[in-house]
Amino acid sequence: MPDAEGAVPPEVEAKEKMDRARACIRSGELEEAIPLCDDVYRRFTLSKSPALQLQVARALGHRGAAISEKGMFNEALVHFDEVERRFWSPRRPELWEGVAWGMLYRARVLLEMDREDMCSNWLERMLSRFKASAQRPDLRIPMEMARTAVLAAHNQGQRFEEGLSQSEALLKEYDGNADPFLVEQTAVTLLQRAIALHGLGHVDEALEAFDELDVRYCESTDPRLRALVSSALMGRAIVLLREEFLPEALGVLDAILEHAGPNPGPRLLEPVNFAKFHREVVEREMQVESERAARRPKPPPLMRPKPR
Repeated sequence: MPDAEGAVPPEVEAKEKMDRARACIRSGELEEAIPLCDDVYRRFTLSKSPALQLQVARALGHRGAAISEKGMFNEALVHFDEVERRFWSPRRPELWEGVAWGMLYRARVLLEMDREDMCSNWLERMLSRFKASAQRPDLRIPMEMARTAVLAAHNQGQRFEEGLSQSEALLKEYDGNADPFLVEQTAVTLLQRAIALHGLGHVDEALEAFDELDVRYCESTDPRLRALVSSALMGRAIVLLREEFLPEALGVLDAILEHAGPNPGPRLLEPVNFAKFHREVVEREMQVESERAARRPKPPPLMRPKPR
């Protein structure tokens, strides 16, 4: 709310900018998120106000997340180091939200860098550090996201049994909840469950699991759910390609392009590029197979025995 002179208090302005930055990161609009973080950090980094210190911590974390998606992993880790060094204290619970986001983002970057063990360690540290306060409104979202990030760490580290058992346990908690955030976490968990099933060699069950995510959420307009549907379709296509079910794979590749539409958002570009590339490959392979089949000599017709 503006003060008596109509000016927006700096704490409110900074929080609004950081909320907007996170929304931009979720939708993949990184170029919009980074200037918001830079502005809050530049203006308020020396503030002694706890409310503004929190937003500075969020600015560092969100900026690190944004630049990591541009491939600047080491620079991102420097941001998270600063969050931890400047703002973590067990005696400063008013700053824990910013620290939690920094820890979650760090774990995700480590996973992108193929450092699954370090990622798991940071997630365990985060979940242990804030366990007693996990249901605080400001900590609930990063803490639940950490729980589903653990599944991705298991799967990327090829610990598929753990990934499957923990995803099924989370689904018992999440499934059927109408809270939009938990709907999203349900979709994340379904995706990781499908990946774990494929990793364990359960091909038919994995295909069904990828398909379930698509069927449930294909009509959603939420950018994050749309991205998860595209990821599920891409996962299904990968399974079909590896099993050499080419006509079926071609149908899924077409579904990826149809789901993305003519103007795909940033979060859909990877599945779209995957589909375009593999569609050409599959069409060539099917054409070659068709030409081979046409050149094969036809077996002679069966001779009917002459009547006696």
